[in-house]
Amino acid sequence: MPSKILHLVPKYYGKPATDPKAPLQEYVPHPHLLNAARLAYALGRPLLLTGEPGCGKTDFAWVLAQQLGQTRDERRPLICRVSSQTRAQDLLYHYDALRRLADAQLGGDHALVRDPRHYVELRELGLGLMRGGRWVVLIDEIDKAPRDLPNDLLHVLEDGEFRIPELSRVTAEPAVTDRNGVPLNYKMKPDDTLGRPLIVITSNVERQLPEPFLRRCVFFHLPFPNEDDLRRILQARLPDQDTKLQARQVSTFMALRQQKLTKPPSTAELRDWADSIRHLPKPSAASATVMRFADALDEATGRPSAESGLSWRDLPGLPCLVKLHEDLQRLGAEADPRLTEAS
Repeated sequence: MPSKILHLVPKYYGKPATDPKAPLQEYVPHPHLLNAARLAYALGRPLLLTGEPGCGKTDFAWVLAQQLGQTRDERRPLICRVSSQTRAQDLLYHYDALRRLADAQLGGDHALVRDPRHYVELRELGLGLMRGGRWVVLIDEIDKAPRDLPNDLLHVLEDGEFRIPELSRVTAEPAVTDRNGVPLNYKMKPDDTLGRPLIVITSNVERQLPEPFLRRCVFFHLPFPNEDDLRRILQARLPDQDTKLQARQVSTFMALRQQKLTKPPSTAELRDWADSIRHLPKPSAASATVMRFADALDEATGRPSAESGLSWRDLPGLPCLVKLHEDLQRLGAEADPRLTEAS
């Protein structure tokens, strides 16, 4: 079998904005992340990404889809959204037994009702496995799933094929396809000439995944970006914003992450906060306050200096960064001694 090489162009873009006229959002990937993606594609293995929530794991699936895809549909990943009730079958296919029963009771087409293939719809993972190598499948936040789900996917990820038990008594002829034109059979086997789709699996590490599952993946942990990377991210996402303001936003953001919060703000929240400044009633005044606030931060503690007279309450757009009441209390107590005395 010839080597599979993932050719990546120099510019990377994440999920498009909902507004079709909005500029594409540039994605700034870690260079080792690109190498991990190349390895996963070459080996036909899933790419397992971990890291803090909001660090860009999901967006990277969009980056890969836009790199691999040749059509508009292929440039969008097939997204499997995982919940606490998700089963492996839910990612592969759906069999609508209730609709079949209703058709039978209402005297529908007998030939249609008799063949259960007419009531099967492939889900995102099943569809991606059948469509092949130009597609990207995203299994998002797999650590939210029931404990059995990763184990139930072992052979599917290993072999790239699966079975639909409801079709065990159905012959292959005449052919029946789902709405995407994929032939449906008891044994769903992909066309080897198409290759494997690139499967991206994300996890916030809320719990450990089984070792046999990990063994079948190419793994990469997204480290938290440094200040230079964060400035590049803001420049890519908000190219019209003043770069000096963005530098102050990044330094303030990093100082906030020093404060031992229960939920430190993420990269996604930095982007939201930076964008929020222009939506405030007086954007120019808010920008000036951010600049003054950043200059007042103590390098050792990451807190506003006592001489500045500022507290974290004075930071414009703080609700975009701090999401827990206990963290707001902690910042208020540290920034204003009067609160400590009053308590």
